Amino acid sequence: MSIKNIVLAFDGSDGSNKALQWTIDFAKENGAQTHITTIFESMALLAIETASNVVELERSRRAHMDELTELAQSLYAEHNLSAKVVILEGNPADAIMKYAKKVDADIIICGTRGYGGFGALLLGSVAHKLVTYSKIPVLVIK
Repeated sequence: MSIKNIVLAFDGSDGSNKALQWTIDFAKENGAQTHITTIFESMALLAIETASNVVELERSRRAHMDELTELAQSLYAEHNLSAKVVILEGNPADAIMKYAKKVDADIIICGTRGYGGFGALLLGSVAHKLVTYSKIPVLVIK
């Protein structure tokens, strides 16, 4: 089986940073294209700590996601690789699976633990949901 199209779930956590490093090496060795996905969850899905400042909080979260994706792209560039960065919205695992199907990914790669917060406690971890429900193979980097 040839793996040439990778979807990486990336949120800047220690687990996803390990998955990012592993994916860079794998993509370089195999000439694979990488789609780095990060998720913007609607505030309705999160525990709102500062309801009066939702707009500013969402702006801050989007700026943080931009920083994360720039970091990931710069790490790829250091290895003379390019990656497509995509910001998805919604439930993380569902959005990743839908996107992976759309781009005909050969594999989804993720870390073991991310920044799930309160929502993750209710829904289970993203990695667990990906492994359980994805029709595309999933590799979890520990």
